Amino acid sequence: MKIAGVICEYNPFHRGHAYHLAETRARTGCDYIVACMTGSFVQRGEAACLSKWTRAEMALRSGADAVFELPALYAIRTADVFARGGVAILSGIGADVLSFGSETADMHLLESIAELRENEPDCVSNAIRRGLSEGKSHARAQGEAIAEYLNLNPELLDSPNFILAFEYLRAIHALSARIQPIAIRRAGDYHSGETGAGYASATAVRRLLRMGEMKRAAAELPETVQFALREWKGMHAPDDLLIHCLRSMTESEITALPDVSEGLENRVKRAASEAFDRESLIEKLKCKRYTRARLNRLCAHAMLGLTRALAERHPTPEYARLIGMREDARPLLRELKRRAQIPIVSSPKALVNSEVFALEARATDLRALCMNAPEQRTQNAEWTAKFVRV
Repeated sequence: MKIAGVICEYNPFHRGHAYHLAETRARTGCDYIVACMTGSFVQRGEAACLSKWTRAEMALRSGADAVFELPALYAIRTADVFARGGVAILSGIGADVLSFGSETADMHLLESIAELRENEPDCVSNAIRRGLSEGKSHARAQGEAIAEYLNLNPELLDSPNFILAFEYLRAIHALSARIQPIAIRRAGDYHSGETGAGYASATAVRRLLRMGEMKRAAAELPETVQFALREWKGMHAPDDLLIHCLRSMTESEITALPDVSEGLENRVKRAASEAFDRESLIEKLKCKRYTRARLNRLCAHAMLGLTRALAERHPTPEYARLIGMREDARPLLRELKRRAQIPIVSSPKALVNSEVFALEARATDLRALCMNAPEQRTQNAEWTAKFVRV
């Protein structure tokens, strides 16, 4: 049995994702596809537009055979941690192949960049330091330095899927994972707002949802998943909760969050004392060094109580939580259980003593407070939501 794995967010699932799953099956000749999907929050530090259970059903109706959860502890983090978490789960359950979308399918190029990230030449290190001294973010300075060294377009190294692609390769090497990587050139532009032709991005679909353009949003999704839009009743950011949380935290508590350094805690405290919502906070903090994505993640970390110490206690996932599967994929589950090197669990009762799952439950409860519909704002969905069967 050949099993392919994908690491995804499906926020929401669209035609480009369906294309990737179909190409994965065609290119690898796999018998089954397993998805490792983010839960209630996504890598940018924002609440997912649809629940994890709905997004899992979308995937299962469109090419995936089983969906495992990438815990928030790894999902709402920098690209390297996100990649390491996903690779560790797929490797831990015995997937043979990791298929990922990228702006390039040139595996030699991706391997070269992964190697550069591990063994950085002095000239690249010096170029990164120059970029930092000019006020650039570390990611930007690093991307430009590598692009210059390899004679590449710097914009390529600033593309989210491209960055994740070589981080997946780094994670495979670091974990000594016995999993074969395969890059599939993505269809459509990750950030494009274009709709109506070809492959609209998830960004474009979410924009249509926020505008109330339900028919146009549905037109950008495969027919198999359009049912999911019935769940969409609007959402908002929990701005008051965020500002209260940051104002209540001490500078040392902010310093204890992941990726807070260089006096950022002082800037956060000052900005929180003046900001009236999330956007005004981000505007006060945003600069070349501190990107919007990094600051959005900081906000999520603060509200969820995701500390550096918690992250360091769990460098890689210790379990694989199955949240949905196809009924005809039972042979897959039996094989995964035979291969697995980490526990496969589906019931939250098995995770009652896990602080990683406790963080997941907080993330799901926080997402509930982002919903506009009263019936979607209730607590404890982790304990009441049904396992997804298709």
